[in-house]
Amino acid sequence: MKCIECRGVTRTFGAGARKRVALHDCSFVADPGEIVGVVGPNGAGKTTLLRLVAGEILPTAGDVLVLGRRAATRSARRVVGFASDPPLTPAELTCLEWLSYLASHRAGSRQERARLVTWAVGFAEVSDFAGRRIGTLSRGMHQRLALAAAAVAGSAALVLDETLSGVDPLVQRRLRFQIARLAATGRLILIASHDLGALERLATRVLVLCGGRVRADERMADLMAQRVAELTLSGSSLASVDRVLQRFTGAVRTGHGVAVPLRCGATVEQVLAACGEERIPVAASRVRYRALEDILVAAAGGEEGLA
Repeated sequence: MKCIECRGVTRTFGAGARKRVALHDCSFVADPGEIVGVVGPNGAGKTTLLRLVAGEILPTAGDVLVLGRRAATRSARRVVGFASDPPLTPAELTCLEWLSYLASHRAGSRQERARLVTWAVGFAEVSDFAGRRIGTLSRGMHQRLALAAAAVAGSAALVLDETLSGVDPLVQRRLRFQIARLAATGRLILIASHDLGALERLATRVLVLCGGRVRADERMADLMAQRVAELTLSGSSLASVDRVLQRFTGAVRTGHGVAVPLRCGATVEQVLAACGEERIPVAASRVRYRALEDILVAAAGGEEGLA
């Protein structure tokens, strides 16, 4: 059974002249054990999508299912852990008190609740401030507590909104490892983030949202298998650069030159040769793997270049 299914989901806010479409005809499915990154510019619909999956809001049209049940039903919400941005937590409670309260909705006995809380505290590295009141925590501590809370509640899926943002790099690296281990046990991780580098290291798949629509759905393994030739050019005319771009499918301008996807048999030697034929000086060149930034920029800019 699919863990999450979105079928033609549209979500609007407001009415009349103030009506805003946050998501339009969004469809995707996600299996248990996947780590699905959700990326896009501000206002793309990422948080709306996560809130729909978590059952916090209802779709205007379409269906959102968790394990075959509508996301907003009580049975579906009980198996999804949601870490919002910013985290919504009671400032007057301690971390342990909050986690214990959440565990009481999932664990059947006091012993099971204690074991679940202990595991979550270790999972999200909360132990060094577990006894502090939530209102006294720093942003990074809040994020780690939100991850722990999502892990307590999410027996089937964790839905994380910018949860790794604001966490120091060393802790973030350990948390990525913990999240990957958790996914290996069969839990789905749906995580939205502007930290593309973290998602490249963590996600197994990525959805790119722009203007409320899914613009790309890529497996990270496929993304990393694709290469791009980047050339830094100097002293060349726009017309001559355009002629080079026309020779290679998906080639685009960059701030310092051109980027050419090495697909359809294209090689970096062919790109360099084309520049030579157009008498374009090449100051530097390199070949790198295609990055999340490439497909995000292409989606946001309406280019087909690297998408």
